[in-house]
Amino acid sequence: MRHKLPILVIIPHGGRQIPDELSGYEQIDEFGIFIESDVYANELFNFDTAVFIVNSFISRLFIDCDRPPVMTSPYPEDGVIKQQSISGRKIFKDTIFPDEIAIKNILNRYYHSFHQRIEKIISDEQIKLILECHTMMPVGPRFASDSGRPRPLINIENINKNGSGKQKTCSDELADFLLSSFKKYFNNEEFTVSEKFSLNKPAFSGYIMEQYGKLKIPMLRLSVSSSLYLNDKYFNYDYLTVDNNRIVELRNKILAGIEKYSAKYFQ
Repeated sequence: MRHKLPILVIIPHGGRQIPDELSGYEQIDEFGIFIESDVYANELFNFDTAVFIVNSFISRLFIDCDRPPVMTSPYPEDGVIKQQSISGRKIFKDTIFPDEIAIKNILNRYYHSFHQRIEKIISDEQIKLILECHTMMPVGPRFASDSGRPRPLINIENINKNGSGKQKTCSDELADFLLSSFKKYFNNEEFTVSEKFSLNKPAFSGYIMEQYGKLKIPMLRLSVSSSLYLNDKYFNYDYLTVDNNRIVELRNKILAGIEKYSAKYFQ
């Protein structure tokens, strides 16, 4: 049996489900939930036979595991439970928002359990790298620091910009080597008008980077552009599905880059 690499992969935004407790109270439609998730992130980073994985199947619009647990009051576009999506879509019907008791129960079931799984793997396994994985829109949406600007195919981050000041979550050497590993496998991809590969441009880091990036375990955030598969060649607009062969192809490339990194640093 193949041993897993000592890597914890965290996928906080790949889910598209509505929590049972909030089902029927939503105003946003299926397409809105779909397009404002990290589309196909759960499938793209599903290296479960190779690494340790913690992911969520709940939409980030209803439970955002990359926000601090104290951000539970109604926040217009942000917080753990949101009122409005990034593109301005209303999430709940008028005058409806879960009360404090409902929020506490929802957090215990979905939010805290997500972070407890992370903490258990970190404590039980000899983890040598934490990799937080996201997909990103090809162009920065409104309210983003890079709003309106094209994004790279792959972005690596090793800086936690939350809290007081900026702190590195691992050395530049580690970040540069992983990025160079991805360059080898993605250099022929053409689905961007920007530079293909970048380090800390744009900077997305959220609560997960803040919380686990301060540990002694090296941590990186990997963001892959959805332009690689949400395009006319691979995406079925009528059924909101992506060609599975393309997802498998991209997943294999990402895993190959991770394994190249592992061969150098996990001797």
